[in-house]
Amino acid sequence: MGVKAEVLPLDTDCHHFVLENNWTNLEEPYGSIFLSIPTILDSSLAPEGRHILHIFTTSSMDDWKGLSRIEYEAKKQVVADEIISRLEKKLFPGLKSAIDFIEVGTPKTHRRYLARDEGTYGPMPRSIPKGLLGMPFNTTSIDGLYCVGDSCFPGQGVIAVAFSGVMCAHRVAADIGKPELSHSIAGNCLQVERLEKKSPVLDAMLLRLLGWFRTLA
Repeated sequence: MGVKAEVLPLDTDCHHFVLENNWTNLEEPYGSIFLSIPTILDSSLAPEGRHILHIFTTSSMDDWKGLSRIEYEAKKQVVADEIISRLEKKLFPGLKSAIDFIEVGTPKTHRRYLARDEGTYGPMPRSIPKGLLGMPFNTTSIDGLYCVGDSCFPGQGVIAVAFSGVMCAHRVAADIGKPELSHSIAGNCLQVERLEKKSPVLDAMLLRLLGWFRTLA
């Protein structure tokens, strides 16, 4: 959502979590609201005098099944209006009148454009070990085939996915015997490259350490 900057107080933080009632509603559909405002940290992401609000809440595919196109669009508007109203009461009075642009997504949106099973926000292993340590790493059992993205460790989110890319680039560079390449991809890999040149067993040790962490989960 794009809004006029004046609707946000000057001391507004980048991240917010809204839970009006009590913790029993935390996992209920629409029970909580997560809000990120990336333009608080980097104003160049939006036109001058504007902010970007990334707002999301919990929902399920079942809530959006069996609707005609008209019913689907109408329900999106109802849910969006309710979320905006809640944010107006808790954080930003006058938010609705400050909106320049709004785009609403649903679990169906995630399924269509992100190929998510049942439109989930991101993958989370349910087998043992549960959580992030149950996610695959960059390497696979097939030589030369690597995994990268939010389906791999350390999971979903911009920072996590970027880190997954850095780890994979470093892994590939090490495997082809050119660890210096990872420096051109991510400068913060320099110290790791130096260690790797001095100690070829470093990667094996790290993998064993991560494997041990998995046994603790």
